[in-house]
Formats: sequence, C-alpha cells, structure tokens
Amino acid sequence: MDSLINIVSIAGTLILAVYIFTLKNINMEIKIGLWIICALIIIIDLYLIIKDKKTKEEKSKREQLYNRLYERQELFDRNLPETLADSLKKNSLLTDYFFEGQVYEKEYKFDKALEVYKKCLDNSNISEEDRITLDILIGNCYFFLSKPNQAESYFRESLKIFKKAENKIARVPAKSIALGNIGNIYYNLGKPDEALEYYQRALEINKKLGYEQGIARNLKHIGTIYNELGKTEEALKLQEEALEIVKKIEDKQGIAITLTNIGVVNDNTEKSEGALKIYQEALEMFKELKYDEGIATVLNNIGLAYSKLGDINQALNYYQESLKINKKIGYKEGIATNLGNIGLAYIVLGKSGEALKYYQEALAVMKDINSQSRIEILLKLIKIIEEEKEEKEEQ
Repeated sequence: MDSLINIVSIAGTLILAVYIFTLKNINMEIKIGLWIICALIIIIDLYLIIKDKKTKEEKSKREQLYNRLYERQELFDRNLPETLADSLKKNSLLTDYFFEGQVYEKEYKFDKALEVYKKCLDNSNISEEDRITLDILIGNCYFFLSKPNQAESYFRESLKIFKKAENKIARVPAKSIALGNIGNIYYNLGKPDEALEYYQRALEINKKLGYEQGIARNLKHIGTIYNELGKTEEALKLQEEALEIVKKIEDKQGIAITLTNIGVVNDNTEKSEGALKIYQEALEMFKELKYDEGIATVLNNIGLAYSKLGDINQALNYYQESLKINKKIGYKEGIATNLGNIGLAYIVLGKSGEALKYYQEALAVMKDINSQSRIEILLKLIKIIEEEKEEKEEQ
C-alpha cells in the first residue's frame, strides 16, 4: 500500500512538472525552483519504494530460514510468575483445581490439565487476575500439544482481560507473559520478525516491572532468534546476559535452558566440541531437576554436535535417546525433530531405506500437528528417495 501511494505521488509530481512547463505567466527562475521541488519529491518517493522493497526481501529471506525441517528442539519456559500463581493458590474455590492441573502438567498429561483449568474458568466468581492466569495456563497446554491457533486465542484473551483490569493489576507481569508466549507461537510458525516484535514488547514491560525472571526469558528468546538469523555475536551476548540474571536469582531450570542456548550458538559457530561440554553441563542439571523435556532437548542437540563432528553413529544414539523421551512425554514437536534428524543421519550413512521409514513416520506426526512447511519438505524428500529406489531396482 505504501509503495502504491509513492508511485501515485511520483506520477502526480511528473504531471505537475509538465504542467509547470506549459505555464506562460511565470518566469523561468520560478519554474526552475518548482522543478527542483518536484525532483526532490520524486527522489524521496523512489528512495521509499526501494527501501520498502528491500525490507520485504529481507523479511522473505528471514522467513525462508525457518521454512525447513527444524533440526533443533527448542525449550520454552512455561513457569508462571509467583505473583500470578499466588493469586490462584489463595482462592479457596480454585486452589485444589490449580494444584491438580499443575500435577498433570508435571506428568505431561496436558489434556487432563486442560480439563481442570477450563473447569476453573467456568466459575463465575473468579477475579480478572485469575482469569488471565488460567487463560495463560490453558494457552501453555495447547502450545505443548502443538495446537498454536488455540494457544494464541487464549493468550490474546488474557491480553483483552488485562487491558480492562490494568489499573487494578498494573504491577502483575501477566501482559508480558502473554506477549512472550505469542512470540513463541510466531517463532514456531517460522515468522521471526513477528516473534521478535512480541519478545521485545514483553522485555520492555518486564524491565519496567523489574521482573528479572521474565527479563531473562525474553533475552533468551531474542537471542535464539538472532542466532537463527546468523547474528551469533549478538545472540551470545544476550544469552550470557540472561545467564547472569538466572544465576543471580538461583533459577536452576533457567540456568540449564540458557546453557543449552549458549551451546547452540557455539555449535552454530563451528565450536561443536565446546558446545558438547556446555550441553553436558546442562544435561546434568536437567537430570537433577528430573525435567524430561530439557533432557530430550539436550540429547537431541548433542546428537547434532556429533553429526557436525562427523560421528554419525554417535549422533544417532543421542537422537534415539531423545526420541524415546519425547514419545514418553508425548511432545510431538520433539518427536518430529528427532525423526527428521534420524532420517538425515541414515541418508548420510547411505541407508536410504532406513531414512525413508523415519521420514514417513515424521510425516505422519507433522500432518497431525499441521506443520505445512515441514510437510512440503518431507514430501519432496520422500519422493526423491522413492525415485532413487526405483532407479536402482530398474538397473
């Protein structure tokens, strides 16, 4: 739309310049002055058109980075701020439901947790703050279950309620949590620019509130985006800044997640051996915390590091370990990631038959979570492998 306005402006200015030329009742000096103004308008409009085109091309390139099979499994922190959790704990009508839902979440029974949280929402006597918290909890469950549309609708509902009740709960970090979670959705959908916008908005709010855990979370996510876009120095700086904060507030899970992210940046900059040391440190912490999702993530990423170092068999072992855990907890995004990596490992080993089996399994999972960009890639890969197989059989 902006480009169209600029084109119309150029055409209009050219017409005006021609019209000035035909005027006989003004002298040449005035005409030259008016032509100079017209020329400046045209130059500015051309600059804006070129700038708009470059911006769109850059955004398209960024999104293409994401339109591929995700090799890494990303971790998203679903922990609630204490200020939000405390409100639910204090409400005698909701306390039992809240703790029941939290138990289900820890057991990765997110469908059960959803049922419990939705029962709470049906209660007409709950406060706006509690409604916001429940919407965020429900959105988090849908996010884990790879249902981004449902997750986003609940996060946005929490923002609407917050806007109405902002005067009463202005110091509660509910808005920043919802914004950050919407950023996670855009990240998973392969829209880095939109994700960055939401992460940065969340970061600004958390800085104003002085909510350190939220600041660290936002810095980690922004760092992850920068790493994907090849801005590794900025990415590492943000992850290290986040690490300082989580160490200061003694957030063990946050420390392990941030170490994992730092390992990823190292692996991206061809420092796979250094990444392995960092991953091992994070892995020990996740095991100590008994955080299966974290364990699976690090195992998958260790596999990637070994793959870069040329040890494909070792990489396969770690992918398979990660896959077992992701299947146990029912994390479909993780399962799809592991299956894709295992398929690629078998391709490298020259075992296309084994690769085909895992790619077909991955395709079924991706259809289940409706990941269109990855479905298209897998269909192409499966077609190539099947065609090669047919060629060999004909020879």
